[in-house]
Amino acid sequence: MDIRTAEDRTATLETLLNEARIEANELRARIERYRQILASTRLVMGHELKRPVIAISGYLELVSEDVEKAALHDAARLIMKARGECELLNELNDFYLELLKVDGATGTPRSERVNVEEVLRDVLEQVGRDAERVRIQLVDSLPPVPVNRNALKLVLLNVIENALKYSPPGSVVRVEAEVSRDLRGGSDGELLKLRISDAGDGIPADDLKRVFRPFVRLDANRAEGSGLGLTLVRSLVDMCDGDVSVRSESGKGTTVFVTLPLLPAGNPGAVLP
Repeated sequence: MDIRTAEDRTATLETLLNEARIEANELRARIERYRQILASTRLVMGHELKRPVIAISGYLELVSEDVEKAALHDAARLIMKARGECELLNELNDFYLELLKVDGATGTPRSERVNVEEVLRDVLEQVGRDAERVRIQLVDSLPPVPVNRNALKLVLLNVIENALKYSPPGSVVRVEAEVSRDLRGGSDGELLKLRISDAGDGIPADDLKRVFRPFVRLDANRAEGSGLGLTLVRSLVDMCDGDVSVRSESGKGTTVFVTLPLLPAGNPGAVLP
């Protein structure tokens, strides 16, 4: 074997490797700059898009009042349809901004040890008067969950508001939480299992397959909205490395299951930076 040839080949490979490493570092730096620009742009766009939509909706409302007084009902109907489209655009923008709240400027959701009971209290305050219909049952010494706090709050808020919205007045929405072993992929950790159950009319089996799709409203006559609530829930739960599912039957209410990983046993700092 020609030793010199082997040394030359090794030197050539080292040179190529160093060049590749330099190019990779430069590419990483460019990606980071682009990511920062994108993060700044989307924050500005999210907030700035909201202003003209609110203004247009307000102007249309004022005009529709004058048109109604003049008994121009067809024109008033078209104006109200236009206003409805503005409201939809506003809801889409809100959806976008909610994701930004979780994502943050860095594009990486910040996790922390979150007290589920405290988050539920915040959610009930936001729900308002209907909070008296919510019954919460948590296991004793419920451990903190290593998630983004805003993400968990938005998940619970959307699911609980949906349950209240589609339940008969005066009925109860139940929120339960327990801890179980995480059997996925041979993990030795634990899971937090949340169940949110209502006493509504339930969801037909064929419609269950569509509940997480965007813009799906299973009963548009009973509730307003763009149909993005459960889409947001799925996105946020996925972001937290969890799972979400729905079980329901017509006439028997609906239960939403949210499962989130807890810190692995014996390694309380493993999930968090």
